[in-house]
Amino acid sequence: MKRYAPYALSLVLSFMLTTGFCQTNNPKPKQFSNFPEFINCSETELAKVFTALPGQAISLYFSNNFTFAGTVKSNIAKYANLQSAVIESPDYSNTIFHVSKTTKADGSTGYVGRIINKSFFDGFLLNRNASGTYQLKKVETDRVIQDCNLN
Repeated sequence: MKRYAPYALSLVLSFMLTTGFCQTNNPKPKQFSNFPEFINCSETELAKVFTALPGQAISLYFSNNFTFAGTVKSNIAKYANLQSAVIESPDYSNTIFHVSKTTKADGSTGYVGRIINKSFFDGFLLNRNASGTYQLKKVETDRVIQDCNLN
């Protein structure tokens, strides 16, 4: 009687090794490596976003010679105190800048947002820092974008 177990085991191991060597680690390129970790943003530049109409070209100028220019894809006032806009920039491989403006009960406004592209390693989060000014903070996109694969 022939023993097939050693042959089956070696066949399974060869398949496992083959698939292991086929998987390569392709790191995503960095898109914003020429810019610092923090970029200051003025509230007047952020406010320009919410007066632009969908389809309109817009350029936002921030500190450290960082300009985000693109086309307004949407500008929606969902509620009386919340408005969101999306800008897509061909200068940065169709990277998206999503920014929201909230109006508080006292009449003050606040901004939050992110600049992301799933094809690149880095992006920015827009938040107010401890001194009260707005900054874009560099982040890893894989930590910001949730992967919804249900494999």
